[in-house]
Amino acid sequence: MTKAKLGVIGIGWWSDVLASSIAGSERAEVVAAYTRDAGKRAAFARRFGCLAAESLPSLLHMPELDGVIITVPNSAHRAVALAAAAAGKHIFLEKPIANELEDGAAIIAACEQAGVVLSVGHGYRRHAALRHMRALIDDGTMGRISFAEAIFAKGRGLGLKDPGDWRFRKSEMPGGCFLQIGIHQVDNVLYLMGAARSVFGTFCRLETAAEIEDLASVLITFESGAIATVSANYITADRFRLSLYGTNAIATFDLVEGLLLQRRGEGSGSRLAIEPNDYLRAEIEEFAACISDGRPPEVGGREAMAALKVVRAAIDSAAKGRPVLLGDDPRSLPRAVGA
Repeated sequence: MTKAKLGVIGIGWWSDVLASSIAGSERAEVVAAYTRDAGKRAAFARRFGCLAAESLPSLLHMPELDGVIITVPNSAHRAVALAAAAAGKHIFLEKPIANELEDGAAIIAACEQAGVVLSVGHGYRRHAALRHMRALIDDGTMGRISFAEAIFAKGRGLGLKDPGDWRFRKSEMPGGCFLQIGIHQVDNVLYLMGAARSVFGTFCRLETAAEIEDLASVLITFESGAIATVSANYITADRFRLSLYGTNAIATFDLVEGLLLQRRGEGSGSRLAIEPNDYLRAEIEEFAACISDGRPPEVGGREAMAALKVVRAAIDSAAKGRPVLLGDDPRSLPRAVGA
């Protein structure tokens, strides 16, 4: 089996996580890396046994390179992705697709014009427990889904002290913790519950020294009539939990505690034995398969824009103090109710 040869653009802790996840993969390998900091790229190259490219153009013009993994700050996604597409390289872009809907649409258009794969890193939906929740919906175990509640909490915001850190600045991370971590749960509920219809958001900044909002809670209504609350918190202990309420059962997934199923009529739930999987490797290996097979990825531009639209609508809703409706076209802009 031929491995996809990939270059990493933007070196930080997350690029290390992704590179480590595919070490030893039979489908993909990291062969080059670039970041502006020469020391960082040299250290990365030593750690993962790849080439430290001297510049972005030199990496993008490597003839043996099939695609790139882009982990630069959110605001740089458009420029780097457009350069990669122009060079004919397939793109795995870490979430969110962009900070702004217009930038996301430009990335999609550039990839379509260049005929390259665009895969976006919403990896949690690939977790074995999330896949099992989807199967419980599909086989009727859950019944009709009426409600979901999801939280992603991390203490990362309490450590943001340096204005030079891009995560410190509101201009670099609009919506604060909701864009950075809450969007993962947004993608999960869209995966489980279908298209969203409207959004109502509340954001605040309570503790962090950074400019960003460190707490957010968003109410989403779906085309099915179901509703969900998705919350993000950047100033507390770590927690990743999603509960799904159906007419037949409640399923709750916690990243640490596992998957619990409580059927209607039961006083408590039972833990389900789920075989663990490397969901980060799965998304990169799927990207590699899309390169070789020419098939679209599970989370491409359209799916990534659906999640970003919810986030941007929530930001707009919080500013206006009223719900915001979502359009059918994932590239269209949300509009406030009554506007």
